[in-house]
Amino acid sequence: MAHRVCPVWIGYLLLVPIRKLWQSPKKILSAYMHGGMTVLDVGSAMGYFSIPMARMVGAQGKVVSVDMQAGMLSVLRKRAAKAGLGDRIETHLCGQNSLQLENFAESIDFALAFAVVHEVPDSRKLFQEIAAALKPDARLLVAEPRGHVTDQDFAETVSLAGQQGFQVAGEPRISRSHAVLLQKR
Repeated sequence: MAHRVCPVWIGYLLLVPIRKLWQSPKKILSAYMHGGMTVLDVGSAMGYFSIPMARMVGAQGKVVSVDMQAGMLSVLRKRAAKAGLGDRIETHLCGQNSLQLENFAESIDFALAFAVVHEVPDSRKLFQEIAAALKPDARLLVAEPRGHVTDQDFAETVSLAGQQGFQVAGEPRISRSHAVLLQKR
C-alpha cells in the first residue's frame, strides 16, 4: 500500500456539505455511539466526523481528535468553537510514526479510523496503539476509500487488525468505502 498523507488544503474539500448525501456521519456512526462516551477520531483532519461525534456524545462525552498535521487541528478547533462544541473536543497532535495516546490507556469507548489506515507507514503499530487506548470490548470502525485501497489491501488491513487483538464484529455498508467494525478482544 502507498503511504500518502492528505495535504491540508484537501481537508477543506472533505468538508463539503454535499458529502453528507453519501457519507452522513450521523448515519454511519449513530449505531455505535451514545451520550457520555469518550470516542477517538483517528486522522480527524478538520473534523468532518469529529463535530457530529461531539454532538452524539453530548455534554457529558468527549471526542479525542488525533491528527499529525497542526493545520488540520487548528481548523478543527475553530470549527468546534463556532459550533459551540469546543469543550467536548480535545485535539491531539501525533507524530508520523505514533498516535502517542499513552495518556488514554483503556479509556476510549469507541474509535473511528476513516480513510486513514492507508496513510500510515506502520498499520500494525496503528492498531496496537488504538487497541491500547480502547476499553475492553470497545469497538473500532475502519473505513478505507475504494479509490485508494484495493480489496486485497483491505483484507490485509483487517488481518493486521486481527493480529493486534481485534475481531470482526460487523461489515457495515458505507458508500465508496471498504468498511469493517472491529471489537477489541
